[in-house]
Amino acid sequence: MAGKSKQRKQTDKALVRRLAPPLAFLLALCLLVICCYDAGYSALPPTEKRYAAAKADIASLKLDDKKGNLREPWEKLATEFRAIYDTDPAWPNRPAALFRAAESLEELAKRSFAKADARKAIECYESLALRHADSRLADDALFRAARMRAAWLKDDKGALALLARIKSQYPKGDMLSEALALEKALKASVSGRTAPEARQVAAADRKEAVEDQPAAPEKSSSSQAVPPSVSEDRLLPRYRAAKARMEALRADKIKSCWRQPWEELQTEFQRIYESRKDWAVAPGALFRSAASQEALADCSHLPSDYRRALELYLALTREFPKSALADDALLCAARIQSTRLGKTSEGLALLDEIAANYPRGDMAAEARSLRAQWRGTLADAGGADSASRAAERHETPEVQVLSWDSLNKNSVEIVLEMSGPTRYSTRLVKARKGAPARLYLDLENAAVVSDVRKGVTVRGSLLQAVRVRDRKEGGASLQFDFREVRRFDARIEDDPCRIVLSVAAGKTPLPRKAGAAAAFAAGDEDTPAPRASKTGIRSRQVSDMASQLGLTVHTVFIDAGHGGRDPGTSHNKVLERLVTLDVAMTLGRLLEANGLEVVYSRTRDTAVSLSERTRRANAARADLFVSVHVNASEDPRVSGVETYYLDLASNPQAARVAALENAGSDRRLGDMQNMLADVMLNARVEESRRLAGDIQRLSMFRLKRREFTVRNNGVKAAPFHVLLGAQMPAVLVELGYCTNPAEARNLADPKYRHALAEGLAEGILAYKDRLLKRQTAQNSLTPNGPGAM
Repeated sequence: MAGKSKQRKQTDKALVRRLAPPLAFLLALCLLVICCYDAGYSALPPTEKRYAAAKADIASLKLDDKKGNLREPWEKLATEFRAIYDTDPAWPNRPAALFRAAESLEELAKRSFAKADARKAIECYESLALRHADSRLADDALFRAARMRAAWLKDDKGALALLARIKSQYPKGDMLSEALALEKALKASVSGRTAPEARQVAAADRKEAVEDQPAAPEKSSSSQAVPPSVSEDRLLPRYRAAKARMEALRADKIKSCWRQPWEELQTEFQRIYESRKDWAVAPGALFRSAASQEALADCSHLPSDYRRALELYLALTREFPKSALADDALLCAARIQSTRLGKTSEGLALLDEIAANYPRGDMAAEARSLRAQWRGTLADAGGADSASRAAERHETPEVQVLSWDSLNKNSVEIVLEMSGPTRYSTRLVKARKGAPARLYLDLENAAVVSDVRKGVTVRGSLLQAVRVRDRKEGGASLQFDFREVRRFDARIEDDPCRIVLSVAAGKTPLPRKAGAAAAFAAGDEDTPAPRASKTGIRSRQVSDMASQLGLTVHTVFIDAGHGGRDPGTSHNKVLERLVTLDVAMTLGRLLEANGLEVVYSRTRDTAVSLSERTRRANAARADLFVSVHVNASEDPRVSGVETYYLDLASNPQAARVAALENAGSDRRLGDMQNMLADVMLNARVEESRRLAGDIQRLSMFRLKRREFTVRNNGVKAAPFHVLLGAQMPAVLVELGYCTNPAEARNLADPKYRHALAEGLAEGILAYKDRLLKRQTAQNSLTPNGPGAM
């Protein structure tokens, strides 16, 4: 037995020795295969995995406020989706990759505001519809391309052609109802609607389009319409999510001023309401739809937007008269009628409806208070003329903004923006030994805001100082100190409501204005001027060129100062080329939201010569030219916002600023002299001065409303090279002094820059409204209500 056991062991050992080499080879081969597979897998994941990762990146990027506003991440995502589409022709979900690439480009366009990016997105959508006509995403791609063509390229004809393809090729698709609504909106544009309004009209008309067509199947995306059969369990999360978005948007001081988020919220609440009108939360959804529309109107300040909000509030009272929100909706509608649309009588009728139908409601007490206030003001003035409407909005007139324009070394024009008309009188005390000439403006029963009440000391102008004091008999008195006064006049205007003082020294004459009360400083005694009667206020005769020719503003050229290799000024961690680009892009977006075309000198950090900027503006046939800059001074105490128009410098400070901004000019002296002479001989100087005045006043007003304390440096004239050659009214705005530490902190604050852009936009819109001979709530310093501009 022992011998057999020993022989078996020897046999086993021999077998192991024979099998060891092939087993080792097989093991090594397996290890090599595994390593190669892992390396290949990690280098190029499967197509589905790449697509899922890129799709997740879109969702995370939309939630990232910082990275989401950068260009590079969206470009990378579009490239990645396009690579997924191109590298795996056998992958069945290729149309989705191409759709996501187009979606990424569309998101980029929303942030860059560049038409070139929008065109790329449109091309990508149209390519999908052409290559994959049988895909379930083809009609979605056609609809998005049509919507972008209308809103971005103003190509209504091309958009209608795409919508016609949806009707003919996909009559049972889920985009048919929205396509029909958008088609109706675009056809309605012939009667005056602009392309940006198309989306809103489409949302408003969607219900009518759905009733005319068979219902389309639902998609998983929450952005699509909800069919009437959706259950409350599915709607409730959407309703709660929309409410949360609404509260977050109201708390965001920057995004709450944007049109698009409110537009999307209004549409979402509207769809939730329309999906289940028998649902208990339907009145709340409709009320929040109206509230979102009202917030949108507070951003755009368009009467059409306020009227849409009014319609939604009244729709709630008609459809849900027994709802707890019915009286709230009536009160909101009354406020819009009275304070936004200027129809106080209609507002009072709505308040009476609250008293009659909801006497025990929680809005009854507030309705009674408003009814007494509005009826009292109507009874006092009869509700007939513009003075009564101003008194209706403000019980006590108020001096809101003080600005001045040094026309030359011997003349100055001072403007007091009023919240409403008031009686006033003027008296002049001639200069005596050791005392300057003083002009007193006494206001009866008028207040002065704190910013103006502080007074000011002026350098390099005929005007030297402004002081404010209260009068014993009520009202306020403003004291203006001058180096010398030979003659002056005072007049009141109501477009907008303001008091204008013109003062001249030496032999310099005063420009004659209709309705002016003129006086000469002929003696040492006080010289009273005629008193302006409140009942004598009337619309002034428009004498400017643009208004007489019936011109208006369609296209605005926005010039972001400096850029690229020309950084501009830089102090206290503020770089001019970046600040001006940010303000310019925000300004353009706000103007586009209000229906204007916008052309930019630059949309990136690139260098553009001064002469090239005006050449581009002329080539674009722009109606206005607005150049944005940041100022600097050797004295760090100097601060403030100021607006310039093209003319010879009126004081040394203006000449210094012009010299700094002209440092990079490529124009020769002879060219400048000829161009400046041409400008001074035509009407563009006066039009530019009016535009500069509107921009300066509204910018200061907006900064004040946003609770920023900023010095008002007024309107000035200077020979800026960037304004030379512009064939339209042109101004240059100095946003502030980065050499001043406090102002530099403001310029570095995105909220401050956004408020500046709002003010610039309001000034441009005010100038446009002046040409149209109309006054609107958003473009006047006589606001119609606590929320108006």
